[in-house]
Amino acid sequence: MIRWNGITVKLLLAFFAVLLISFSATSAVSFWFVRSELRSGNARFERDQLSVIAALVRTAYRENWDDAVLRSALQVSMGPPGRAIFVVDGSGNVLLRAGRKDLSLLPSDRQALRLALDSGVQTLDGAVSEDGSLRWSVTPINGPDDLKAKAVVIVSGPRRQEIGIFTGLFRNIFISMLVTAVVIVFAVSRGMTARLRNMSEAARLIAKGRFDVRLKERPRDEIGELAESLNHMSAELAGLDRMRREFLANVSHDLRSPLTSIGGYVEAMIDGAIPEEKRDAYLGLIREQTQRMNRLVNDLLEVARMEAGQVVLSKVPYNLTEWIRRLLAALHPVFARRKLTVELTGEAEDVWVYADPDRIDQVLSNLLLNAIQFSPDGQTIEVSVERKGKAAVVSVRDYGVGIPPEDLERIWHRFYKSDKARSARSGSGLGLSIVRNVLEQHGTRATVESRPGAGSRFSFELPVVDPKPPGRTQASRLPKHG
Repeated sequence: MIRWNGITVKLLLAFFAVLLISFSATSAVSFWFVRSELRSGNARFERDQLSVIAALVRTAYRENWDDAVLRSALQVSMGPPGRAIFVVDGSGNVLLRAGRKDLSLLPSDRQALRLALDSGVQTLDGAVSEDGSLRWSVTPINGPDDLKAKAVVIVSGPRRQEIGIFTGLFRNIFISMLVTAVVIVFAVSRGMTARLRNMSEAARLIAKGRFDVRLKERPRDEIGELAESLNHMSAELAGLDRMRREFLANVSHDLRSPLTSIGGYVEAMIDGAIPEEKRDAYLGLIREQTQRMNRLVNDLLEVARMEAGQVVLSKVPYNLTEWIRRLLAALHPVFARRKLTVELTGEAEDVWVYADPDRIDQVLSNLLLNAIQFSPDGQTIEVSVERKGKAAVVSVRDYGVGIPPEDLERIWHRFYKSDKARSARSGSGLGLSIVRNVLEQHGTRATVESRPGAGSRFSFELPVVDPKPPGRTQASRLPKHG
């Protein structure tokens, strides 16, 4: 069904308007040019014919032709059919005629003819009748004085046949072009609108949660590129929806498990089922589960603040190397519990950068906790700070399970977990998403190099600044980690 406010009708109307304007302009120029050329050609032909006929009459007088021979000669030299030739005397009276018998010179015509004879000037394409349907051309014979014939008159019908043929041809071409163009534009626009309607229906299905919708991407024009974008969007939304469901399941499990443990420990302590000498151990377990819940809630709140644009950076020059030392010291109990060795390598001197200390501390904390989580017990984790021109390259290297190549791009997505079997016990899948967001706010980005079974290296760059002179101190604190 054709929509009268749809693209098909608009394209047809636009094309018809362009075609009409182009045809009108071309017709006006062509008509003027053809008409001018025809008039000029007819005038030259008429002038030459009048000269030939006048010469023929002079020859007939000189050689004493009879009227029948002269009439036959005039009939032969008449030119196009539908004309009449008159040989007249000085008063405009017809002496001899040839050609169409229904054409004649009226008395009013003779008066105009006498004026033309008196002037002695050749007249071309003058009007005989009032409506202009008959035209005449007159030329003096310029014979001897005793020659009774003084002028030759050619009377013809309207010379509009050539213009009519040209106009009719142009009209037929225009109609043929219009019909052909309408068919082509209609077919093309119908195909385009059909693809757009399919995209509109696909968008509605995607909005309802049907992320399995796929559109044809051929032909590879702008609409094909739009279909490809919709397919990509549908695939990304499907991935996000899958990760969201997994995230909700993980969060539900991560919240329910510590709450269940805490509730069980508290009830046991209230009921007196725990010996007094084990109360401190159980309180430590409760604190550990509480800290785990606190980290999860903090990550959720952080992601919500970032998506709402509520995170404001406070960039200052600060000693990055010193902050990394303090961070590693704060995480020492975690390293010790897993028997992990941590090494700080790179520049011999401290490196100062211009960034938000708290946010970069958050980035490094997430990268280190990620390395701890995926490293087997007893392995080594390396933290490196190196100068590279005007930038400081910070990297965190582990020798753990590594990341499959197909997951290297997806690990930055919210809720995504590369090793679900290992990460299901801890972590929310938000740490690397927070890392990417914070670094993007700093105008940089994190890169990852990884091989399955050989570990991973996460790196990012920060602008280097000169150290502060002695006597000026920076606001520093020991990083807090739940």
